[in-house]
Amino acid sequence: MFQFLKNLPATLTRVTSGGRVIKEIDGLRFLAIFPVVVQHLSERFERYTAIQFTPGSEYQFTHFVTNRGFIGVYIFFAISGFILGLPFAAHSLHQGKKVELKSYFWRRITRLEPPYIIVMTIFAVAVVLMGFYTFQDIIPHYFSSIFYLHNILYKGWTFINPPVWTLEIEVQFYILAPFLAMLLFKPKSAVLRRSLLIGFIAVIMLLQQHYQILHQFTKLTILGHLQFFLLGFIFADLYLNEWREGIRKHTLYNYTAILSFIAMILVWSWNQELINRIGFITCLFVLFYSVFRATWVNRLITLPWITAIGGMCYSIYLLHLPFIEFLIRVTKNIQVTSSFTINYIFQFIIIAPILLAVSIGFYLLVEKPCMYKDWPQRLWKNIQTRFAVTSREEAQ
Repeated sequence: MFQFLKNLPATLTRVTSGGRVIKEIDGLRFLAIFPVVVQHLSERFERYTAIQFTPGSEYQFTHFVTNRGFIGVYIFFAISGFILGLPFAAHSLHQGKKVELKSYFWRRITRLEPPYIIVMTIFAVAVVLMGFYTFQDIIPHYFSSIFYLHNILYKGWTFINPPVWTLEIEVQFYILAPFLAMLLFKPKSAVLRRSLLIGFIAVIMLLQQHYQILHQFTKLTILGHLQFFLLGFIFADLYLNEWREGIRKHTLYNYTAILSFIAMILVWSWNQELINRIGFITCLFVLFYSVFRATWVNRLITLPWITAIGGMCYSIYLLHLPFIEFLIRVTKNIQVTSSFTINYIFQFIIIAPILLAVSIGFYLLVEKPCMYKDWPQRLWKNIQTRFAVTSREEAQ
């Protein structure tokens, strides 16, 4: 059993288009998915339990810390900007391989759509069978979600699987990314290029504030979050140009990584004040930069299990909330003490391993096979082979 668990992270390693896994990015993906799961478990535990918690600073502090899932969402957005920006930046700045738009969009579809459609279909059927909604209720929400239009058409997230509201924003960015990259990575001067990116981010954030974009349904569109993707563009620029010969580590960055993450928890605000938002996006950049240049923090965040869980974050993200909703109804009234913190930790210890096991199964069966570029051809060839074998057996 120990040997199985030891070898499992290698089995879970992602398949990438370039054939190279950036371990720090998978570590950052872990930092992104963790607060999302923590928040949704905290919300559901408080919503459904009958336990009377002791009021006071202990409850308030834990409630505050466990309700910072948006931190993870913004980390995900920045990672997407980084990953999608890299090939375009490499082409523009280092004569790398040109990104063919047909291949680019087809890759997004074959990589992300099958797991998404499977999960959304299963959960849509589940809520109908469980009697929460009728078939007629579900159909329009299901198809608007499948085509990533629910946020826009209904001005709110889908009740089939609420967290996928962020995937609709990701898709909007996937469409914009090639054209933004062609524009923003065009200047050859590093100073001009980075100043242009920073200027874009500043203008976007000021416009969001002026037009109250984050206080309307537009907060569920790319209009409310483009700055985080562009932050990923800046980091892609730095990664390709400043660290081409290797990354120099320094102990100082261990502390800036930790402090920036703590600061993100403290400065993020549901009220979306401009000063908080500026502080947050600054801390997010410092976190990204520090993770790559730190010593022991870098080693910690690139541990096999950390990067394995980060690498399968898409599966966890798709599955976690419906499974928390189901499991918490079974465990909600298990009481250890009247302390919210201790009871919450106990809930996490029970539910997290189950969620991880389910996510690993889904990842290996569905998501990882879709990481191979030629999986549609492989699948078709496999079907043909099986059909031919069946035909021969019937003929005999």
